[in-house]
Amino acid sequence: MRAPMAVVGDKAPRVHIWQIGCQMNSADSDSLAEGFAEIGLRPGAALDDADLTVLVTCAVRQHAEDKTNGKLGELAEWKEERPGRAIALTGCMVGEHGSDLLRRFRHLDYVFDMREPDGFMARIRDLYQGALNGPVPLPASDRLCAYLPVILGCNEMCTYCIVPFVRGKERSRPKDQVVDEAKRMVDRGVVEITLLGQNVNSYRDPASGIDLPHLMSMVDRVPGLRRMRFLTSHPRNASSDLMTAIAELETACEQFHLPVQSGSDSCLRRMKREYSVADYRTVLEKARTIIPGLSLSTDVIVGFCGETDSEFEATYRMVEEVEFDTVHIQAYSPRPGTAAFRRPDDVPRALKSERLQRLLELQRKISLHRNQALVGRTVEVLVEGIGQGGRPFGRTRQNRVVWVNGPAQVGAILDVRVESATAWQLVGG
Repeated sequence: MRAPMAVVGDKAPRVHIWQIGCQMNSADSDSLAEGFAEIGLRPGAALDDADLTVLVTCAVRQHAEDKTNGKLGELAEWKEERPGRAIALTGCMVGEHGSDLLRRFRHLDYVFDMREPDGFMARIRDLYQGALNGPVPLPASDRLCAYLPVILGCNEMCTYCIVPFVRGKERSRPKDQVVDEAKRMVDRGVVEITLLGQNVNSYRDPASGIDLPHLMSMVDRVPGLRRMRFLTSHPRNASSDLMTAIAELETACEQFHLPVQSGSDSCLRRMKREYSVADYRTVLEKARTIIPGLSLSTDVIVGFCGETDSEFEATYRMVEEVEFDTVHIQAYSPRPGTAAFRRPDDVPRALKSERLQRLLELQRKISLHRNQALVGRTVEVLVEGIGQGGRPFGRTRQNRVVWVNGPAQVGAILDVRVESATAWQLVGG
């Protein structure tokens, strides 16, 4: 941190939080907002009205870092417009670059580790104490859906991934703490909670050792909760008990996100994923057997170091045969500090783009086929918002987007008959 900023005025400072990256960063942003409200600051301000801006950053891909650097450049002018404004930065870029960020960006005031925010919060409280009058109430959530971290960090050492270095080792949160936070979320209007972790199915309560399926059963009993999901799982820890919990718990949605990354065993070994394609497919077959109406999604990386034409074709065939409902596809991006960074990034950018586009087109056809199979059927939809033209939209329990023909209140759960479908959404009334 630099020298304290000059505080202007005697009103509680207003805080603007900007974020980029994964769902964990979204949860971190919510946690920061609660922390600021506890010490008397007012989170949720628009940038033009704010006295303090906090950037929650991502370092998993270079593109995310570039966007943060661009945002910091824009904030230099914002800071100069009014005396007393300050800029703070946290998230994965702190784990990667640390205090060097203060040297690179002279208008940046604070850099702090999201894993240990107490020192930063204490500094802010002391700095603005003359303008603070104790905790301020957080308004009712303007979101129906929220992320709830249950395990932090990651013990896997996938060669392409920087997360273990910037997020640290796995640390499961106490089960009672998780349930209490779920209750607070529901009290603020949340009806759908996603239990979150880089390796969420590695969860173990520090005291009792209970696992994720047992934690899900506890959260399932929170009064007022309507839906529960979880992200992101590792194939090695996808147990039958977890699948049974999805099938049997009332709030657990019939959706399973299980990253595969590659359909080639040789590529998986270079990635240090520690499972084979056959292992992965066995898990999927078991899940589809145990959970009726299951929606499957996955992550795929194309163009990883040394990826040959035959390795890519193996991935293509696997996606074609499994028929996922959704596939998130990324071209490999080297990250300093990872084991793969020491390998040549030897797949040309144009070839990465070609492979990515081939997979996207394949998945578009698969998604269209699977969605069109739902035409004429009735699906449960949680209405999440009103789009242009006043049309309500929401998602099914399987996480499909649905546009609703006819009026509907945000927050309502409707039975909707599907009338038409595209690769990306359903339409019904």
